[in-house]
Amino acid sequence: MRLTYKLLLFSTISMLLVGPVAAQQIPLSRQTWSAEVIRPRGQPVIPLFDGWFPNSDGTKTLCYSFFNLNTEQALTIPAGANNYLSDGRFEAQLPTHFDPLPPRYRHKFCVFTVTVPADFPSNETLVWNLSSADQDLSVPGHIKPAYILDEPSSKGRGDLAPLIKFSKNGEGARGRKGIFNNTPITGKTNVAVELSAWIEHPDEEVWVGWALHSGPDEVKFDELEYMIEPNGEAARVQAIFSEPGQYIIRLQSIDNVAAFEFYCCHSNAYYQVNITE
Repeated sequence: MRLTYKLLLFSTISMLLVGPVAAQQIPLSRQTWSAEVIRPRGQPVIPLFDGWFPNSDGTKTLCYSFFNLNTEQALTIPAGANNYLSDGRFEAQLPTHFDPLPPRYRHKFCVFTVTVPADFPSNETLVWNLSSADQDLSVPGHIKPAYILDEPSSKGRGDLAPLIKFSKNGEGARGRKGIFNNTPITGKTNVAVELSAWIEHPDEEVWVGWALHSGPDEVKFDELEYMIEPNGEAARVQAIFSEPGQYIIRLQSIDNVAAFEFYCCHSNAYYQVNITE
């Protein structure tokens, strides 16, 4: 386990120090990078760039993720001065809630994407800036060939991203760009709100995981992650919101959680939820 974390942290440091953002990082001479930086609380969230994939219309989609170095502490970082993209031309549904370190798969993979035009230069970067625990961190996204991702399937591994639908007979989406519900779900504080998804996949079982993506306060789920049989009953979760406001809940699904390590192939779904008192 220690070796795995050290390798991942070394990879993380390499990505954080790419290109012109290197000067913004805390000097390594002031950091002790080892498995010991993973602690119950008090540590920052590290922004990550997973890679990119081409779209049929010639555009490209960049995938960003994060690594919360805390095993117990969740952090809320509102969009703004401490959580923003370097170029305001591009829209993104930035996460503002960052769950603790998942012990089984270590970091949250491709939690949001940004689509750039077909003529986006290969030497240009789109930087995600994220500040927490008194540390200002950033990571550059780009379309360098070495970072291309299989999407939404991998011929080499035979993987396929699950198809996610909000209703049994509705339209669905497969892959990291995800699907958003057109009509927000409504609910009241401290009353359970049920969220559901119909998932299709050729495997007998798929993994699903629920998380708060953004919102004014934390959300309690009756079950965060589990395996289900696809192509039948819906995956469901009960969510309780303690504060009123606008929330986005993120659902991720993949054939097996271990496949995250190969960066293919999972799907995202985003639920807009409006809560009143």
